[in-house]
Amino acid sequence: MESFLKQYCSPEWQEFIDFYKKTVEVKKNKTIFSVGDDTKGLYVVRSGKVKVLTKSIGNEQRLIRLASEGDILGHRGFGGNWTYPITAIALEDTTLTFVPLKAFNTIAKSNNEFTYQLMMFFAEELRKSEDNTSALPVLNRVAKAIYENYLAFGYDKKDKKKLSFTLSRKDYASMCDTTYESVIRSITALAKDKIIDTKNKDIYIVNLAELKKMTEIAVVNE
Repeated sequence: MESFLKQYCSPEWQEFIDFYKKTVEVKKNKTIFSVGDDTKGLYVVRSGKVKVLTKSIGNEQRLIRLASEGDILGHRGFGGNWTYPITAIALEDTTLTFVPLKAFNTIAKSNNEFTYQLMMFFAEELRKSEDNTSALPVLNRVAKAIYENYLAFGYDKKDKKKLSFTLSRKDYASMCDTTYESVIRSITALAKDKIIDTKNKDIYIVNLAELKKMTEIAVVNE
């Protein structure tokens, strides 16, 4: 998938980006940037997989987003006090394109289409953040986390039902705002219902349609 920079910038501005951009290599489990770091610019994932966390109640970190090839990182640090309010960690060896803040500002001020599409991206991300996921039963929250895992990283190239990268059960718990034990029970229940299957720590999606349906079930007020 092409990044915003490629999709919405003209060839001339691509040359401008190429002049200023830098390649950043981050090893598995290493931090790209952390909460409170000064905003230096925008990152685009060229290859690899990243998880994004934010601080929640009790100063604990909660997983709020997954990013892969073509996705942008660091945009939440724009404005305000110009520090990153989130932490980004590489889930595997990851290569990123880094565009310094000054160069990014020049692009944003000079490219209406780029700025508009970026605004639409911000609006969609805000909408997702406001989804009342906590209103879903734990089982449905776990199903939604697995579905989002699939949307972000897709299937394994050799096995079209196996997730190309399965998040840890701990990360699922963080994403669902629940306990590790609840995630284990939910995964067992989903496997029993033949919606997913598991082998070791890997997850296989057996019934994608049903998994997606579970993410959309609203809680009925009693």
